[in-house]
Amino acid sequence: MQTTVAKKVELSGIGLHGGKVVRLDIKEAPADTGIQIRRSDIANSEYYKLTPYNVVSTQLATTVNCGDHSISTIEHFMGSFYGLGIDNAFIDVSGSEVPILDGSAKDIVESLLEVGIKTYDKPRKVIKITKPIRYELDDKYVEIVPSDYGLDIDFILDYKNSVIGSQKYSYYHSKLNFINDIAFARTFGFEQEVEALQSMGLARGGSLENAIIVNGDEILNPDGLRSRDEFVRHKILDILGDLALIGYRLQGKIRAFKSGHQLNNLFARSMLEATDSYDILEADSSVKGINSFQVANTITSPTNSTINY
Repeated sequence: MQTTVAKKVELSGIGLHGGKVVRLDIKEAPADTGIQIRRSDIANSEYYKLTPYNVVSTQLATTVNCGDHSISTIEHFMGSFYGLGIDNAFIDVSGSEVPILDGSAKDIVESLLEVGIKTYDKPRKVIKITKPIRYELDDKYVEIVPSDYGLDIDFILDYKNSVIGSQKYSYYHSKLNFINDIAFARTFGFEQEVEALQSMGLARGGSLENAIIVNGDEILNPDGLRSRDEFVRHKILDILGDLALIGYRLQGKIRAFKSGHQLNNLFARSMLEATDSYDILEADSSVKGINSFQVANTITSPTNSTINY
């Protein structure tokens, strides 16, 4: 069944790139609303429903369009909505980016669980993959193939760095697995890159409080990693957040190699447009189980929008 938040969630914190304090509110929304967002610091601003076609930049984060304005770094919040099974919400953001918090989804998830999740008496819709869909970019790729179960993600991360190196993680999606295995994983970067970005007026809010910082073969964070493979787990949080913009649950197995926000978004768009490779199904409330679906109406893919990759 479709869900929303049971009560308003209020969060505030530093924006990663602007370095300013930002407030974000998550509010209850009716069934079939999807995730809608607006700039609360702009007079008479409207809510915009998030889709992969709202994305206007994937440089350093996922940035979405809100009319004449934009909001960046939404991926951890979107990943939390997908991870906890929240289908509908109104989001108010008091600036051009959401708060980075500790660089993971941990604080977001804890806040959402604290207020609770409200369930509607209306089935959610599911994209069931019937044929493989693949998108390649240079030496990177993302693909999804049919599965008899829910959503699985095999992610391979490969860095020429002794600290990160090559990491693989197989994630079997469930609310409990997301909370325990993915939500805590923080974003990461290299010290020289952070310094270069800050000299360009970016990453002003970045610190050891909200990111893992790697310098050569050393991790600068005093407490180290939360898990040995925290890097690849964070990449799974990112891909969940970027694909959550599709607005449907997914039934299929994803294989990703070195994917980031750019490829995630390109893949999400191409997947929606491959209408002969999936069915849109509606969960059948009369029977419990991941495979209990009824065929629903197909969707029409939006036209392409301009994006700054």
